[in-house]
Amino acid sequence: RAPACKMSRSLFVSVLMLSAVAVASASSPTCIATPSTLQDLRFSRPGGLVNRLRGGADFVEKVTGIKFPDSLSAGGKTLKFVGAGDRKKAILGPVAVNVYAVGLYVDEAGAKASGATDAASASKALLDGTFSKSLKIVMARSVGAQKIGDALADQIEPRVKGTDAPLESFKSFFGKMDKLETANELTFTASGDTLQVKSPKSSQDFASKELCKAMFDIYIGGTPVSPNGKKSMLDGFVNLCK
Repeated sequence: RAPACKMSRSLFVSVLMLSAVAVASASSPTCIATPSTLQDLRFSRPGGLVNRLRGGADFVEKVTGIKFPDSLSAGGKTLKFVGAGDRKKAILGPVAVNVYAVGLYVDEAGAKASGATDAASASKALLDGTFSKSLKIVMARSVGAQKIGDALADQIEPRVKGTDAPLESFKSFFGKMDKLETANELTFTASGDTLQVKSPKSSQDFASKELCKAMFDIYIGGTPVSPNGKKSMLDGFVNLCK
């Protein structure tokens, strides 16, 4: 009788799964039940199946495993995720550690209006366009906040040389924090000629067109600090513009 009981429980679970898929499919005609869908249902949180079938799953940056949601509220708008990559720090010869992952979000309407069709036009649109866009950094390890600020400033400095970009004020913003812990987030949102920098504890606006452009050039310019990030971001931007 024990095998019969086991079979009954298995059948009962299968019926429950099929019923849930039927409900999800009814609310979204495009939903298609597959064996992998049923497997996902058993281990996902409530509502996870519907989000997964509708394409609502987070993007997982492949090197760090850090997740980026499909959208981000910044600059008074809801921005669309287009791509992400990792940032490493060399510690000894070829040995490097993951410091953070960085994702790019853009105003969808503004992006599409740019008409970008390839990586070159996408990069130009992102660097020169005035539509809202944001870089989201998620820490992969604990690092002194000033170290992150100084590292970014070192990248920005040659890109704003000869301008009045407020580089020292930018650096001092990070001095207000002690440490950036694992999973802490920083966002850099450009809206027009203003760059808003937001940390877990505070935010500050910097009115500087040159600073805005330099910040994004770090990741999508000619010498990106995350080559795989640049490719992911530009490929995603072009796909968004189609």
